[in-house]
Amino acid sequence: MNLNMKIIDMGCIIFLVLVVAAGVFFFQLSFSQHSSQIKLEKEQLMAQKNNLNLVNAKLAQLQSQFKQKEDRVLELNNRVPKAPQMGDLLSRLHALVKKRDITLIDFNHKPAQGFERYKRIPVNIIVNGGFLDIYRLIHDVETLNRVFIFENIIIKKQEGKNLCQATLMASVFQQ
Repeated sequence: MNLNMKIIDMGCIIFLVLVVAAGVFFFQLSFSQHSSQIKLEKEQLMAQKNNLNLVNAKLAQLQSQFKQKEDRVLELNNRVPKAPQMGDLLSRLHALVKKRDITLIDFNHKPAQGFERYKRIPVNIIVNGGFLDIYRLIHDVETLNRVFIFENIIIKKQEGKNLCQATLMASVFQQ
């Protein structure tokens, strides 16, 4: 009986070792799978975080571009009056002509025409004076706080005089 007891004890010990080994194996396998899943989820979260950072950077860039465009539109709206204000424009032009010692021969405009969001008013200006003075006048008019776009400039030298006659065809705009 002693021998049987030893065999039973040995069998129990072997069985116990096998159960513990199987438990450790399955625990390690479960831990490994869980660890792999956590690692995969961390990688996915990092990828999502990187994508979010890229989206935030793109959003900031687009907001900056939008702000620049908005500022440009506001500045343009400030330079384009709601009413034509042709009298005010003529007064400014007359002051510039006097400043440059040029003679204003003619200033006329046509009725406003539809042009995208604004109305375009064709303007025709004829002046006499020195070439450099006319050139500076054109620069002065272009830098007024009003949208003034020259479409055609014709400068002719007057016969027998050291003066030029300039015909300036331009457009001004109103809202």
